[in-house]
Amino acid sequence: MADKQNLRADVINVARQLFMSKGYENVGMRDIAQVLGQQPTQVYRLNLCKADILAELILELNEAQIAKLPKIKDQIEGKTVLEKVNSYVELLYEFDIEHLPLRKVAATHGWTWSLSYEEKHSKQVRQFLEPIETWMADAGLTNVRARSLGIFSLYYIGYREAVIRQASASDCLKMIHTSLSYFCV
Repeated sequence: MADKQNLRADVINVARQLFMSKGYENVGMRDIAQVLGQQPTQVYRLNLCKADILAELILELNEAQIAKLPKIKDQIEGKTVLEKVNSYVELLYEFDIEHLPLRKVAATHGWTWSLSYEEKHSKQVRQFLEPIETWMADAGLTNVRARSLGIFSLYYIGYREAVIRQASASDCLKMIHTSLSYFCV
């Protein structure tokens, strides 16, 4: 059992390296097995498909970002909800741009994840939205959950600037700034 768990961890780590260096589309399960010195059948016996591996990587990446949330929240500037959300979103963009190859692929292939991965991902999204919802509630705004989900949707519109145009975090924020104001007042 421990060998299977170790192999699973090795597969995920190797996949991360290969996806980041060669791109998700250019890496197959056989490539991962070859780097590990394993037969493809040994890797397939883990019951992980490429989409599952991607989901595992995104969940790990999200956990790393969630662990940084206290530090991120300490860096927030601004007095109004909009100013705080702008500052927060820009810091999230900075992290996601550092991990652009994986985030970009996740946005494309996240639709192929199993329900269990989607549920885990949704719980993580709630954690990312918690500071925004707190600022909104503290400011007396109504429909906080709907507003925060709208901001989450806008976030990905802004992130497309990084994916398509190699834009900076600040440029991504500029893309959605006006629309953000509708959710933050």
